[in-house]
Amino acid sequence: MDFKQLRNPVWERSDNLRDPSIYKTEEGYHLFYSRYSNKDWSRPENWAIGYTFTKDFVHYEKDRDISAKGFASPGDLILWNGKYILPYQSYPETPTMLCYSVSEDLKYWSEPVFFLEEARNLPWNQAERVIDPTFVVDGDRLHCFFVGTDRMHYERATNLVGHAYTDDPELKKWVITTAESPLIGASKAAPDGAENVTVYRKQDEWVMIYSEGLFEQHLAYAVSPDLIQWEFKGKIDIEAQNWITVRYGAPYVWKEEECFMMILMGEDKNNHTTFGLLSSQDGIHWKMLKENKSH
Repeated sequence: MDFKQLRNPVWERSDNLRDPSIYKTEEGYHLFYSRYSNKDWSRPENWAIGYTFTKDFVHYEKDRDISAKGFASPGDLILWNGKYILPYQSYPETPTMLCYSVSEDLKYWSEPVFFLEEARNLPWNQAERVIDPTFVVDGDRLHCFFVGTDRMHYERATNLVGHAYTDDPELKKWVITTAESPLIGASKAAPDGAENVTVYRKQDEWVMIYSEGLFEQHLAYAVSPDLIQWEFKGKIDIEAQNWITVRYGAPYVWKEEECFMMILMGEDKNNHTTFGLLSSQDGIHWKMLKENKSH
């Protein structure tokens, strides 16, 4: 399809749309997201995993919730042992935990199965909460990036990124490689940490893009040969547009035939969140689609 004809934001609703994730098939694009309603962050009934389908990022159909209320932040949909698995989290009631649902047809989804519960007790995860799962399949091994929180040792609540992997087809036995310290912690560029990781393959290396900072959120990236050792490269500069006036984050990247595409959550001056698209020839430097001038 010709993405150059599209205009940002490519999708907006009366609800706040957050945490997008794309699964591309021959038929089109399956879009999973967090549906946040009624402007009360603390109530579980205002959160759910939403789903819609689009062939062109202009017309959207089958928009519905695929989870019960009280869940958010869908990660990378994967094929694992012949079934589709979508990771997400319980939210906002404590304890906040990681879970996934299973589907055989991308239409009907199982009840949530909780996993990696031991990540709540990591020494750097002071708040004992686990959010923002990202799945990455590498051969017979499944990697999971996740986020914990420390509300005690920093000036404000700080999100920290951890990593685990499993060779278990049942996803029950995990090895946490960041048991003693997080993969991404607080930094000068982001004193309140990081969240919302997306990981993809670029030739002979892996690339991670993530939301750096919470209060002044932006994008940053890192590269790795093996999904374990990472070299952090710093901030990604992108063009300013009205739909991202306040902040932007929660990136998801996928590969088209001629380029990489990113779907991004942006917050405008009215604190409403929508989705827009960026493209990249090399998977590192990103260009916004043109903006709808009426937005």
